[in-house]
Amino acid sequence: MIRSVAVFLLLSMIALPGRSQSVVRYQADLDLLYEQLQTTPSFKDQIRNTRKASFDSLYQALRSDTAQAGNSFAEFRQLSKLFFQLKDNHLGFYQQPEAVLPLTEYQNTAAIEKYRQSRFFTQFPAVQLSLDSLQQALSTTPADSIEGIYHYDTVLSIGLYRTAQPGELIGVVLRSSLPVWKPGQVAAYLYEQEPGTYRALYAHPFYKYFQFYTTEKARNQSLVNSWFYASPSNAIYKKKPLAPDYVNIPRTTPRLQFSTLNASTQYLRLGTFQSSDEDLKISQAFFDRIKDSLTAPHLIVDLRNNNGGGYKAAGKFLQLLKRYSSKGKIYLLINYGTMSYGEIFTLQLRKAIQVTVYGQTTQGTIAYGVNGESSLKFPSRRFAGTMTDMKDVGYSPYENIGVAPDHEWDNSADWIQKLVDIIGQQ
Repeated sequence: MIRSVAVFLLLSMIALPGRSQSVVRYQADLDLLYEQLQTTPSFKDQIRNTRKASFDSLYQALRSDTAQAGNSFAEFRQLSKLFFQLKDNHLGFYQQPEAVLPLTEYQNTAAIEKYRQSRFFTQFPAVQLSLDSLQQALSTTPADSIEGIYHYDTVLSIGLYRTAQPGELIGVVLRSSLPVWKPGQVAAYLYEQEPGTYRALYAHPFYKYFQFYTTEKARNQSLVNSWFYASPSNAIYKKKPLAPDYVNIPRTTPRLQFSTLNASTQYLRLGTFQSSDEDLKISQAFFDRIKDSLTAPHLIVDLRNNNGGGYKAAGKFLQLLKRYSSKGKIYLLINYGTMSYGEIFTLQLRKAIQVTVYGQTTQGTIAYGVNGESSLKFPSRRFAGTMTDMKDVGYSPYENIGVAPDHEWDNSADWIQKLVDIIGQQ
């Protein structure tokens, strides 16, 4: 019923004046999202009784608040608030930019000028405050504070500070060598949901459209989830961008690797369990190549930055490691980039055999998932989303929280070498 009303209103808006069109378009997008979120397994699990009443109340309040209708940035922030009500980190929501400056045009003066004259650039969220004063104030924040100055590689620096709104932080551009940015524009919004855990709205550093990040945490002086698809830079926001990164594996590194480190230790990297036909072919070929090669008494299994997938790809490796455990010892590496089936694999391995886990607590994107058609297109065509359809099968206690290692490590030394040293002392 809601969808039919939204479609009727959208079709009718062509006859309405500009302001009314903007309101109807905003409400049609909100109505669709309100309807579709309620079809997800996470909503059915979590939003009941008083929480359902609160959800409906929020929806009505957002529908009535049309003051900034017509501004796609403000509308994106409004619609994101419905996602905030769910612990379901496989959900997705992002802006469809009205204007994009391709990377190939970054040296084209005419293209840059045209982009900077677009409404997408001129209406982009910005703050009116002294950036020099902000930078000076943030330069003295404690190293472990969420507030501070963060750098995305060497191309973008933002000042992240708390606002007067409880739990809200804004990341403002202080400096950028990229032509799509100017100082004072907003690159990030963070909203604290529970101590140390945030919902984030990040603007893509190179393409600048906003994306909803279901969970963000500050670890090792970094915003650990702030990496971006289609980015030419393998980076996240860090307070010390030039410091060696021992926590993450570069995205350019092959996801499936096997090697002998020394006479007593071998290394197996499982960086993905993706289960497309092509991925399964690659996974099976790798498995067939190494399945008879696990001969050393110690094996390091590296699940860092494992982007998930499914049992079709993971199952054979689980069985292989279970067989190996009867003759050798396994040391498992995980980090915040370990997500979805990478987290499930960690729990399954822990349950099946004796394994010691080192590193960093995983992402906490584990309880739900996507199996069928997931893309959500909005009537205004200014936003898009991903809906989940897979039920939780007992992993909800880890959602947003993650799987903790037996031994928590920081960024002070190379993790592989640390493990080799530990093994050598046994």
